[in-house]
Amino acid sequence: MTAGLRLDEISLLVVEDDAFTRNLILSILRNLGVRTIAEANGAGVALEMLATTDVDIIISDIQMSPVNGIEFLRHLRAGSRPAGVVPPQAPPSRIPVIFLTAHAQAKLVELARAAGVSAFLTKPIRPALLRDRLLQISATLGRREPEPARGEPAQPASLDLPP
Repeated sequence: MTAGLRLDEISLLVVEDDAFTRNLILSILRNLGVRTIAEANGAGVALEMLATTDVDIIISDIQMSPVNGIEFLRHLRAGSRPAGVVPPQAPPSRIPVIFLTAHAQAKLVELARAAGVSAFLTKPIRPALLRDRLLQISATLGRREPEPARGEPAQPASLDLPP
């Protein structure tokens, strides 16, 4: 079994349109030991950031405007972008996404699962549950090699052998 990344080794993107809630999430993550955290005040900004920012896990609100969390996730998975977001397209992404929501209705959960969500947490945020979800997801990440840029051949993984 591949060992996952520790919380101090993962990079997160927090997508939340409410500044107070976003700052609360950032504070909780820092207290959990996460060192690398990017933040976006909406889905469009987050999708633009992902063109230049390496992220291991995304934590996103569902109830955002004008693009809600489920539409954000659909665009992420498909590599599409809402009108006005640069770049207009990107490679489809499998970055794990944790949805934070105050609404856990069955229909919403079903839509999110169909879109490819990795986990759900309900608000108010409980730090211990957030830590557990992050650790569960990071265990699936392992230590990854960066993906090659479009058009570049993939390089074989190097082997670290003792001298």
